[in-house]
Order: sequence, then structure tokens, then C-alpha cells
Amino acid sequence: MLRVVLADDEIKVILLMQKLIDWQSLGYEVVGIANDGLRALELVKEKQPHLLITDIRMPGCDGIDLIRRAKELQPKLHSIVISGYRQFEYAQNALKYGVEDYLLKPLKQEELCGILLRLKDKLGEEAELEFQLKKSGERCQEQLMAALENAVARHESFLNAEQAASEYGFHFAAGSYFAVLVKPDISNAEQYRDGYQMIMHHALEIVRREVHQLADEYAVSVQKEGVAAILFLRNYQAVEVKQAFTKIRKEIEKQRDLFWDIRSTICLGSRKNCLEQMDISMREAMWLCLDRLCRVQPWRDAEAESPALGERYQMDPAQKKRFQEAAECLDEDRFQQELDDSYRCILPRKPLNGQMLEDWFEQIVDAANYGMKQSGNVEDRFSETMREKFWRCTNAQDIFRLLREGIRQQIQSLKEEKSRKETRPITEAKRYIQQHYQEALRLEDVSSAVGFNATYFSALFKKETGQNFMDYLTELRINKSKELLCADGLSIQDVAEMVGYRDLKYFSRLFKKTTGVSPSDYKKLYK
Repeated sequence: MLRVVLADDEIKVILLMQKLIDWQSLGYEVVGIANDGLRALELVKEKQPHLLITDIRMPGCDGIDLIRRAKELQPKLHSIVISGYRQFEYAQNALKYGVEDYLLKPLKQEELCGILLRLKDKLGEEAELEFQLKKSGERCQEQLMAALENAVARHESFLNAEQAASEYGFHFAAGSYFAVLVKPDISNAEQYRDGYQMIMHHALEIVRREVHQLADEYAVSVQKEGVAAILFLRNYQAVEVKQAFTKIRKEIEKQRDLFWDIRSTICLGSRKNCLEQMDISMREAMWLCLDRLCRVQPWRDAEAESPALGERYQMDPAQKKRFQEAAECLDEDRFQQELDDSYRCILPRKPLNGQMLEDWFEQIVDAANYGMKQSGNVEDRFSETMREKFWRCTNAQDIFRLLREGIRQQIQSLKEEKSRKETRPITEAKRYIQQHYQEALRLEDVSSAVGFNATYFSALFKKETGQNFMDYLTELRINKSKELLCADGLSIQDVAEMVGYRDLKYFSRLFKKTTGVSPSDYKKLYK
């Protein structure tokens, strides 16, 4: 859709333009309306329209001044002016600013529709090119931010300006560099995963729009920690930076219509004079972002407060071992008790910061993961998924719940898998017995067929079925013999042999012991 902003000081004219045209069918979308020139200018900056339709005479600033200033903000913007006959000389004067056409009042549907149709192909081609360039630029930003994320994870220096230019097309120079994390938080984010992703998408677009106006060069992307960015400003002005990011925070928090308790935290790393030090600035921003788990503040700046990067948490080896053992035994109750005890110990710790909570979380996840792997196949992305979910937590209690539920679910999954593994050979054994019960079948034959030694198989078979092997085989054979005894033309000797008994007397004795009647009486009763 091609985006349109309508501006006229007469609300009835705007309403008329909206009603005259089926904008959507023509491929247009009215994204904003304004009754004065200054508001229209704000909409151009905010909505980035393809087309501006404006009156000549308006309060705030007139249509000609609006077009001039709007073109400075958005050089590729196209404009149509609305004019009365007495204002026509003004409309002519607007042509030097690249006005596409003009409309005379009173507005006529066929004239406005004709102009829009004529502009559609031209604007459409430009919009498509703009879209492709925008996507290409966004991909470069994401790639640059991925390289920074990798450098932070490896504790390596970031790229220099020459590498950023040759590999990603960015043009950094002398000035101020800093990293930022914008972190939207909503309670119970795991229950609203789709909503959380929606919030992150909106946050990304808001950050992109505002830093585009602020920075000389920038890169932005969504990461598990939040919306991450690096900014380059030739002339850093602290007031302008804070104003821009305060606006970003407020814009994100407007999403309270969907999530009433949404809050946003802005975390700035310290300013550096070269791109290579962005890994340091981003680590500082991440530390401040983690610390929101302990101290809720909307604005954190590493220039004003020094992140305590060296203050870490190290779990007692004996406690870590207990976590491992509980997980290896798939003992949910024991693991829960260890988690409760550990949580009660870390909360009162002084000092306690968000980085320490992350250390505590990761050491428990690693210990549990190691222990569970000794008992079965843990999900490939278990640890990675838990770390992604960690960044959706808003406080220590959320982290505790994530550990409790996430590891409990994995233990239960392993228990079920273990049960299936133990049941599977018994299922195969039953199938084998069903196929060979007419033969002189021994325990050793069946256990060999399913790949177990006879002693272990016998114990496993009793555990899963509640019967020992011979009792199960006898019950199967007697049940089959009941069916056969009811059939015509089969003697008791025939039936005995068909279910695996060569000795008629033994079969008769066993049949009566099991059913309470002899085979001949059963045949008479049920034939």
C-alpha cells in the first residue's frame, strides 16, 4: 500500500477526500490526517508517507512551507496541493518544490481519482525500489549487529571502521560511538509469546525511526536481550540523545492497550571514540539491562553509573553436584527442594545485581542439563531455549519459576521417554509371543529375539505386565484354545497341538486349572 497524509484546516474537506475515494482499491492507505501545517509535518516525519495532499492556506505553516520542510525530511515525498481560484498563484509557486499536481476547490471525485491513478505506477515503482533498498539496509544492519553479538560472546574486540565499510557498507568516521539496549518487559511474557514478538517488532520499528533522525550512522536489530543498537554521532549532544530515547520508551509503553503492565528500560553503554570498542559498550548496556531484574529504572547510562562487571556469582561445587545428581536421577521433588534452598540463599545476598542472577540461573541450567544427559537425550536446544526465556523474565521470581517449570518439564519428558524405552521391548516381546505361541516357546527364545539376556528380560517383563513369562504364555494359549474349542471339526487333541501343547493330558489339566472346567465340558457348554 502507498501511504498518504491528508492536510487541510477544514475538517469537512478532509472528510470529503476520505469519502470521495476508495483508497484501498486504488492501492493507497491514508495513514494520517492533520488540520494544521505543523501537525502535518510531524506526520510526515512519523509515518514516512509516499504522498502528501495539502491545502495552501493552513495555520502553523502554510502548504508551500509545509511541502518545502517535508521535502527536507523526506526528499522523495510527492505532493498534491489543494487551492481555491484566488490562491492559484500560490499553487503555481509550489511547483518549484516538485508538486505533482493541484486540485481546485470544490473537490471533484473524478479529478482526484484521475491524479491518484496517474501517480500510482510511478509511486509504486519508487515504493518497491524503496522497499528493496530498505530491506537490504536492514539486512546489513542485522549482519553487523550479529557480528557485534558474536564479539561480545567471545570477549573479542569489534570490527574497525574500514572492515564495517568493506563488509557491510557502513561509513563510520571520527565522533562518538555507543551501544544501546531497549528492553520492553511484560508480565507473564511466556503466556503471550505471540504478543511479545509483536511488541518486539513494534519496538524495533520505533527505534529505527527515531535513531534515523538522531544518528549519523546506526545499526539496529532484535536480539534475545531486546532491541540492540549501535549509534555513531559526529556531534554527541546528551540532551538530544536522552530526548530521543525517552520518546522511544514512551512510544513503546503506549502499547499498554494490549499489555497494560508493559514497561521499557533504556540502557546506554559508555561512549567510545572508535568502532572497535563497541563490544565493551554493549557489555555495559547488557549489564545495565540485566540489573533491571533487581532495580527497576527506566533510564540507565554507563556514563553516569559504572557497571560492576567484575561482581559475579559462583555456586558452591557441592550444591552444583546436588543439582546434577537430582537431575540425573530424574527426581523432581529433590531438584525442587535444592532449587528452593538455593533461591532462599541468593535473594538476601549483598550486593546482588542482575548479572549475578544470570550467573545463578546459568549454573543451575548447566548442572541440570549435565545431569539429565546422563539419563537420556535432552532436547538439543534445551539450554539455548532456557536462556532465551530468561531474557523475558522481569524479576528474580520470574527466573525462579522458569527454572522450576522448565526443568520439571524436561525431567518429565525424560521419564516418559525412559518408560517408552522400557515398554518398547515388552511390546516387541508380546508381538513375538503372539506369532510363535504354537511352538515350544522358551523364555530364552523370546529374550534373545528382543535383544536382552534372559534374567533382565524376565524381571522387566514382570515389571511391565504384572505377570511372569510363563503365566502370560499360558493365559494366551488357553484363551486361544477357548476360541478353537468353539469351532466345528476340531478335536481337543487338535486344539491342544494348535496352541503349543503336545501332551493332551497336560493341556486338559492346565485348561481345567485355569478355567474351572475341562476342555470337553467347555466344548459342550459354549459350542
